[in-house]
Formats: sequence, structure tokens, C-alpha cells
Amino acid sequence: MTPKFHCDSFSSGVKVDPIISSDLGGSDDEMPLVDPHALTSADWINIHNWLTLLWIFLPLMIVFAFSMMIAHGFIPSGVATGDYPESLSKLRLPITIVGLLALAVAIVFFILALSATWSTIGFFWDRHFV
Repeated sequence: MTPKFHCDSFSSGVKVDPIISSDLGGSDDEMPLVDPHALTSADWINIHNWLTLLWIFLPLMIVFAFSMMIAHGFIPSGVATGDYPESLSKLRLPITIVGLLALAVAIVFFILALSATWSTIGFFWDRHFV
């Protein structure tokens, strides 16, 4: 009589060996190369600084985009249709300068974040392109 939840016809007799790390190129006592290292408090500080640079970059790009849109889109269109007075055209240059300054500072922050990326990630993840 066959016990409940057991059937001999389902057994194929093929033994399946588990995959161990030595099959993947490492030894049995070490982790595979794709495993990241544990993060230390210094790593978390570096990640915080990197994210701060990126969070400062975002509003600077928004300021650049809106200032260019206002100075070179809304003001000329409104003056041409007569909705805005001609004196408003004098604001185009200062708004453009503000936008270009925001773009310049955003580029600097982006370069700083890009250079911090390799050093920050490199401390706990050995493979940069995976």
C-alpha cells in the first residue's frame, strides 16, 4: 500500500546535485564576485553626498528650463500679440542670464556627481558596468 502523498511513479531516479560556488569559478569558502561588500558608515556618507549633488542638480535644471521658456517663449510671444507691454522685453536679458548661470552651476554639480559616482560605488561594488 502506498502512503498518502507519496507515489513511486513520480520518482525519476535522477540525482540532482546542488550548485556550489566552486562551480561558478570561486572556492567553496568565498562568495561569488557579483556580491557587493557590506556598506560602512563612510560609504553611507559618500552616498549621501552623491545624492545631495544630484538633488541640487534637479532644481537648477528646472530653473534653467523655465527661465529660457519665459525669456525666449512667453515674453516675445506676449509682446508680439500685444498682451504684454514692450517694457517687459527688457527683462529678457536678466532672465536669460539667470538661466545660463543656473545651467553653469548645474553642469558643475553634474560633473562633481559623475566623478563621485566611481569613487563612491567602487568602495563596495567592484564591477562598475554590471
